[in-house]
Amino acid sequence: MGRINNIWYYFSRHKYLITIVIGMVLVGVVDENSVRSLVMLNMRLSERKAELQSYEDQFERDSIRLHNFEASLKGVETIARERYKMKRADEDVFVLSTEKNAGTDEE
Repeated sequence: MGRINNIWYYFSRHKYLITIVIGMVLVGVVDENSVRSLVMLNMRLSERKAELQSYEDQFERDSIRLHNFEASLKGVETIARERYKMKRADEDVFVLSTEKNAGTDEE
């Protein structure tokens, strides 16, 4: 019985400190809006910002390229020849590949 009285005395004497510590643990670790989740969200936000920056850079490059292609008929011909492998009537087109089994039908 003396041991329980000692524990009760300790808790009653430090009740505010114990309440603050438990509250800090709940807010810092367990809660939905905890510090841990805040750090995780900030990490995801920085990843998304980097991804957004790469998309903006790609958009800028593609916009400049599209503008250059639209400015001349030669640009349209370049797109057709590079991307769609189109050819003129008086020429042959050879497609080179660096893949190992590009010419075989083993699949």
